[in-house]
Amino acid sequence: MLKRLFYIPLLSLLLTSCYTPENLRDFDSETWKADRFACNGKRSELVQEFEKIRQNLYGQKEYVARNLLGKPDQEELLEGNQRIYYYYLEKGEQCTDRSKLSDANWAEVRINAVGKVSEISYKYPIKTAKPG
Repeated sequence: MLKRLFYIPLLSLLLTSCYTPENLRDFDSETWKADRFACNGKRSELVQEFEKIRQNLYGQKEYVARNLLGKPDQEELLEGNQRIYYYYLEKGEQCTDRSKLSDANWAEVRINAVGKVSEISYKYPIKTAKPG
């Protein structure tokens, strides 16, 4: 009986860790995650798509962002258990030397002390397509 009680919370944790909210499901997460460090040029093709869902990421739990965007290319730990995840958007020096941040543009996803996305910005402004 005790074993079963142990498995119920474990199962619910596994199910919620794979959860992606409805308003983020149209994003091509698999292509984004497959292009680590943006060295294959696929992430640059997804920038407009990322911009469309960016606002929907605010307030989401960290695991939602990680499920959607994958492991960050770089990570910075700040005071109070806050973190910044860096996801490159274009090819650059990071494709040959992954040990330091490059000059290539990136998306910066800030995770606050309670484990939620608090800010998403870019190293350099991106050009968004104007509605036609």
